[in-house]
Amino acid sequence: MKKVLILGCNGITEFIVPRMVDMPAVSEIIIASEDKAECDELRKKYQGKGARITTARVDLENEQGTKMMLSITNPDIIISLVPPKFSLTVMKLALGTGADYIDGALYGWEDGDLLSGQFSMFGEFRSAAKMAVVGCGMNPSYLVAIARAAMRDDFDSVDSVDVLEVNLTEGDSSSDDAFMIQDGKRVDVSSSSKTLDLDDNFGEFSGSRLYLQGSPVTMDFLKEIPGVPNVRCFVTRKVEEEEDFTEELNKLGMLSEVPVKLTPDFSISPKEFWEKYRESMKKETVLSGRCGAGIVITGRQKGEDKTEFIYFTGDNDKCAEEYKMPCARLFDAHAILAGVSLMCSGRWLKAGVFTPAAFDADMFVSAVRTSGLAAETRIIE
Repeated sequence: MKKVLILGCNGITEFIVPRMVDMPAVSEIIIASEDKAECDELRKKYQGKGARITTARVDLENEQGTKMMLSITNPDIIISLVPPKFSLTVMKLALGTGADYIDGALYGWEDGDLLSGQFSMFGEFRSAAKMAVVGCGMNPSYLVAIARAAMRDDFDSVDSVDVLEVNLTEGDSSSDDAFMIQDGKRVDVSSSSKTLDLDDNFGEFSGSRLYLQGSPVTMDFLKEIPGVPNVRCFVTRKVEEEEDFTEELNKLGMLSEVPVKLTPDFSISPKEFWEKYRESMKKETVLSGRCGAGIVITGRQKGEDKTEFIYFTGDNDKCAEEYKMPCARLFDAHAILAGVSLMCSGRWLKAGVFTPAAFDADMFVSAVRTSGLAAETRIIE
């Protein structure tokens, strides 16, 4: 029986706790965050329905206080739902308390090398005979798992994989930088130079325009599935409608980089002031409506060309109402819950630091399906 500590109290916590209390291998769930009152609300809501639920306050900036909390709770597994910048901190704490570890995000993948960040601690986890599973979210882990299973069962060879995320994120419209894998190598390109318009072959996704974006799933293919020569990730992007007068102001000489002293202690250049003003005018996007993600695999089977679309869908509005989070986070929650169930049952058991790609793809896909998220398959003619 496992004692499981969840660090962070958010929508994902709200989703996984009532499902974890029914896991036969879980004896106790400890929910800890800076706001203990939120944790107590979940405890009152789900206690008495299976595994024991306790709560604690934790401030990861307070190392001694966190270590004391861990010495009292003594967990077997730590689930990190805190921001990725704390990943290495929590992994070290897991080692110190003798716990296995799982999170839903790859830290530092933007640097282009997945063998940094969390993976730098592989030797420490292996020496301690403990396991860390990192990046166990929708992107990259679940998308890669359904791709691996389909590539093995439905294709003799694969030419390309396109990952599609529709109305899950808005992409980064402030940057035109993107990358893809072409002929087995990373290629940096302009995001706006590579767009994808989905036709009727893509069902309810048809009519969507997607833009190329750098993504952890692309890097995961490069590092862990190098046999796929071409990989791209396309996402929804919000096109800014507001006018940008930067070019006109530059021509008029009004965006000087020379600082102007506004008070005895404060100076700012006209250019910096304009940039700060434009940033302050950006509004936070609240995603709504139907959404989903999927992969398009192109290759051959028995000498015939074949293209397969494997996808899953959701609804941002329903998700926001029930879990107070966008659907992308709910998809992550399904993947994390699946990973936790496999760790608690002993079906994921390795010493070191891994992504779910290190384990059997069918096992992970099946566990995600059991959690309530099932992918559908469509052949594209």
